[in-house]
Amino acid sequence: MNTINKERNKNGINKGLNKTNTLEEFYAGSGILLTGTTGFVGKGLLEKLIRMCPRIAAIFILLRPKTDETIEQRFKKLIDDPIYDNIKVKHPSVLSKVYPVKGDVSLSDLGLSREDRNLLLEKVNIVFHAAATVIFNEPLHVAVNVNTKGTARVVELWSELKHPISFVHISTAFSNANLYEIEERVYTTSLNPSEVIDMCDKFDKTSINQIEKKILKTYPNTYTFSKNLAEQIIASKCKDLPVAIVRPSIIGASLEEPCPGWLENISAITGILLLVSRGCATAIRGRKDARLDVVPVDFVVDTIICTAWHVTQQRGHEVKVYNCTSNANSFKWGQLQQLVLKYSRETPLNDTLWYPGCPMIANRYIYNVLSVIPYILPAFVIDIFLRLRGSKPIMMKLLKNGHKLFTSVTYFTTHEWTFQRDNCSDLARQVKMLNDSDMVKLDLRDMDWEKYVAIYLMGIKKFILKQEFQPTARQRLARLYWIHQITKISSIIILLWIMLYFVY
Repeated sequence: MNTINKERNKNGINKGLNKTNTLEEFYAGSGILLTGTTGFVGKGLLEKLIRMCPRIAAIFILLRPKTDETIEQRFKKLIDDPIYDNIKVKHPSVLSKVYPVKGDVSLSDLGLSREDRNLLLEKVNIVFHAAATVIFNEPLHVAVNVNTKGTARVVELWSELKHPISFVHISTAFSNANLYEIEERVYTTSLNPSEVIDMCDKFDKTSINQIEKKILKTYPNTYTFSKNLAEQIIASKCKDLPVAIVRPSIIGASLEEPCPGWLENISAITGILLLVSRGCATAIRGRKDARLDVVPVDFVVDTIICTAWHVTQQRGHEVKVYNCTSNANSFKWGQLQQLVLKYSRETPLNDTLWYPGCPMIANRYIYNVLSVIPYILPAFVIDIFLRLRGSKPIMMKLLKNGHKLFTSVTYFTTHEWTFQRDNCSDLARQVKMLNDSDMVKLDLRDMDWEKYVAIYLMGIKKFILKQEFQPTARQRLARLYWIHQITKISSIIILLWIMLYFVY
């Protein structure tokens, strides 16, 4: 680690920074701090950095110890992930430059020891802040502490670095979901961040819940609201500095890197695709004609890596914002629904529970009827059958969980947004002039969405369910098709009988 910062001048900027011909050269000799490394984006970012920029001096990753896992155990679990296998073969020494640091963005001073904080202040040049709680219905005080105050704590650390180069905060394109045309700038809220933080710190639980209810009349959830507050903090504290905010839209499976279809966890959209493929989704409330803005995780990672370089070239008075979205190439929720059903039937999962057939319904009342009534009887019958076999009944539970998930994403399936992308477009143009521009993908205009959905479903099967294709899966689906038809007709007959009974 003694080599870190040798090439950095007293202002923290490499003397040859503006003459950099490659991204690899920009990162060479730098010390990096990465938060949120165990998350989807963070893990992908770490993998791409060490694969693309092997001359990085050191990468410090902030890891939070768990009750049943030390940071050393979490770190070993992280680097033992198969996505690092190629790196271990081609650049085995690079992983030795990754250092776990005990810390937690939800704690004062990031939970860092004095020794570790001094080390970071001396050795770190570039900060990527990806840590966040992404739970939509997180209690307000929890979301604010992690996403808003956590960001303020990282900004404070960044402001004290001895040799800073750039700072990139990963936000969300939906931090201003109450607007439908979103520019690449920071928007303010009626409640400023300091007021919300004070209320969450000082008010009792009942008062905070009342505030949360008022906020949710404008914002879809506490996640997007707390992310908006975090952006405001960065904008107010980091003017005239090489600081950027990257706003990805819905982050999906990888398109190509580290391998096609790579997934780390079950996010909202991955959960939807999984439930539909398994036949557990009864209906989705949404507009078929509404634009769906989804971006592959490798596209997000490449944008983040390039942004750290771009803000050192494009210094301005305001913090630069990058809307990392795909709305330049229109893709609709109805198209996604049809493609998921198509590939779920062509290459079914081994454990499909019901024949995939999930309508998308805009009307709330029709949705409430069609998402419950036709499916309660089949689910009830299957659970009875499972009980008789000595197995655990799961269908009614899956229906309930599916309904809960779809309710949490209804706002996003029934609305659409237009995102301004001038900064992202300028980023793509300038990166093209670098000699290693072929190492990153910053343009989705040639995206084959049908191919991507097929890759996504393959990734769910491989990385989430850990399944390999079995020929019996098609036989199982064929049986489920006929069971589905029989129960559908039976449900209609029963419903008609009930209506006739009450009429006559």
